[in-house]
Amino acid sequence: MLFTHIFLICAGVLLLASCSTTPGDAAYRGGHLEQAAELYRQGANKGDALAAFKLSRMVENGEVSATQFGSAGSWAVRACELGDIIGCHNAGVGYEYGSEEKLGLNKDLAKAKDFYLRAAERGYMQAQYNLGSMYANKYFNNDVEGLKWMLLAQRSAAGCVSSNSLCAWIVRDPPGHISKLKAGMSAESIALAERLAEEWMVRK
Repeated sequence: MLFTHIFLICAGVLLLASCSTTPGDAAYRGGHLEQAAELYRQGANKGDALAAFKLSRMVENGEVSATQFGSAGSWAVRACELGDIIGCHNAGVGYEYGSEEKLGLNKDLAKAKDFYLRAAERGYMQAQYNLGSMYANKYFNNDVEGLKWMLLAQRSAAGCVSSNSLCAWIVRDPPGHISKLKAGMSAESIALAERLAEEWMVRK
């Protein structure tokens, strides 16, 4: 996993049952993984977004078989469609990297952008950063939009920088995405991106 594109589950640790109570959690805690996965699948098929997310993570981590339960990416997409914000982010990662990830999705940058945007618009810091990085890497040509999302990610990260290494990393921006974006922008374009970021914060 490239560190510039980040998963977070709950507080950043895979403790499925600790996120929230979902049918299947007791089986998971007891080590009955296939039973847990089946209960999560049933829940997801009934519209439970968190169940779909948890099943996605189980498949991704190799705890249950994708052949039996479906790909991790398909469940991340389902979780997103049902309203789970991290599912949207993870689907974005799967589509951005394709076979480089364990999610079983084909590389599709347009879909990656769409799923990141769904999470970014709801304030998910990691998706904001990854979305901004797609513009910095010139997958899409809109430096103003890219800088807007990077600034919003850094603003979110600034609030947790003292207690969370991921937040500190986003603030530092080791890949230099903000510098890449600004290098091709006029002062007016930079000011526009900053204003758009401020306006987004006001709307939220």
